[in-house]
Amino acid sequence: MTIAVDQLWPKHSTPTVVWQPAVADMEAERWAPEATIALLTRSSRIGDGSSRTYFAVSGIELNAFAQSWAFGNQPILAKATSGGTMLLASEYVDYLEADLTHLRRLDDGYGGRILMRTVEIRLAQIAEILRDCTYTTDRARRLLSVAGQMAQMAGWIAFDHGEHGLAQRMYLLGLRAAAAAGNRMLGALILSCIALQQSWRGRGQDAAAIMRAVEHGLRQPLPPRAQAVMAIRRARAFADVGRAVDTAAALDDARAALEAVPHEAEPQWSYWITPAIITGEAGRCHLRLGDLRQAEILLSDSLTGLSADSTRDQVLYGLSRALAQVRNHRDGNGDVAMACHLVDQVLPLVPKVGSARCQDLLQTVLAELRPHRTAAVRELLDKSAALSQPQVC
Repeated sequence: MTIAVDQLWPKHSTPTVVWQPAVADMEAERWAPEATIALLTRSSRIGDGSSRTYFAVSGIELNAFAQSWAFGNQPILAKATSGGTMLLASEYVDYLEADLTHLRRLDDGYGGRILMRTVEIRLAQIAEILRDCTYTTDRARRLLSVAGQMAQMAGWIAFDHGEHGLAQRMYLLGLRAAAAAGNRMLGALILSCIALQQSWRGRGQDAAAIMRAVEHGLRQPLPPRAQAVMAIRRARAFADVGRAVDTAAALDDARAALEAVPHEAEPQWSYWITPAIITGEAGRCHLRLGDLRQAEILLSDSLTGLSADSTRDQVLYGLSRALAQVRNHRDGNGDVAMACHLVDQVLPLVPKVGSARCQDLLQTVLAELRPHRTAAVRELLDKSAALSQPQVC
């Protein structure tokens, strides 16, 4: 007979957290659409009392999925399905596709756990429809594309919050859904997100390998804006491993793609790539390469061109510019007072975006400013400490 802890000590037990790798129950070589739908159904954490926690993987274990996507032949959902008495109407898929647009715009300015909860609920609804409804092949593929994009968004939000295991899990679910839908562009986007995550985690070799797989796996040319997204992700991966020439070439590709004539087949998810974003990402690449003066110039140019609702980018680029200033000060070219001013400008926005990436970058800048002990630094440290204190409502 098994006796549970809560039988011996009622109300004193805590749930056991089960740690699993982000690739649990997934095989890099097997991408059957039916298995993908089953994984999506099990992925919902809504109301199931689940204590599953995922940890991120790296190296061969992760790269195998990129290689399989690039060089394998993943099966596409090929027939209509009769899963129940409810018929999936085309108008409902239209609604879910439009909903994606609104959710992405919300993430630009706010992000946060409320948005994550909304995306999780949407993904659970889509998984239920895929499991229980009757639909045509075309509608099923559209719905799988929506599921892939919802999973990608869930992965992005989790990544921004520093939940790397969950982010990787959602990205891989999205990659499988995109493959089942036959949506290669979406698969490329998701792999580029995985590469970016590995860059932030300090695993630049993984990022470069994944982006090489993306280049090999694209079986037809991308529309210009989507090309720009891929190029900027390649640039970041190359910068992380110190490949300055390749970084510059990828940045040139991104700028050239964005200058091309707009294409009617552009995916909705590429809306965010703008000249200001490319300039800002170029600045961050130069920061990674140690070219601090060029990084400061590019980040300054980017900040003047960002839209008002790009709150997270304002914080990331503002803090990155401050970091360039304080690091350049060691060579007599930077300005500690300017670095403090730049941090002070974006400090009120940090709680608003609720981003672990922004918080981590802020702490990095503050740590490098702290030894300077000027009045401006002391004032900034005091402001930052006050901002981190719980507020009484």
